[in-house]
Amino acid sequence: MKNIIVLGLGSGTLDQMPIGIYRTIKQAKQLYFRTACHPVVDELGAEGVQYNSFDEVYEAHQQFAEVYEDICERLLSMAEREPVVYGVPGHPLVAEKTVQLLLEKGPQRGIGIEVIGGQSFLDAVFT
Repeated sequence: MKNIIVLGLGSGTLDQMPIGIYRTIKQAKQLYFRTACHPVVDELGAEGVQYNSFDEVYEAHQQFAEVYEDICERLLSMAEREPVVYGVPGHPLVAEKTVQLLLEKGPQRGIGIEVIGGQSFLDAVFT
């Protein structure tokens, strides 16, 4: 099945990540992060987790809208060939334009989008 699993990396360290998200990351064959600039990504790299990031896409475009469209298109194209796991900082449904675009465009292309939440920066405010 064509699909993308979107994971929230949370707003802190690996110790705060739900075990289900951690297991999904460890089992992923195609793992992408919107950015490698996150404490969890550093820790996963230290554990030997192989991943790619889209940091170079930010440098290739002048506007954030272009960046997010490009990332979305790349993920959808990859998912047409094999399942993809995509991690974003915080919670995927809080201020994540790439996730909104995937939720809009994925079904139009026959690609399932599964969202698995992570802690958002807002959780720290309310707890």
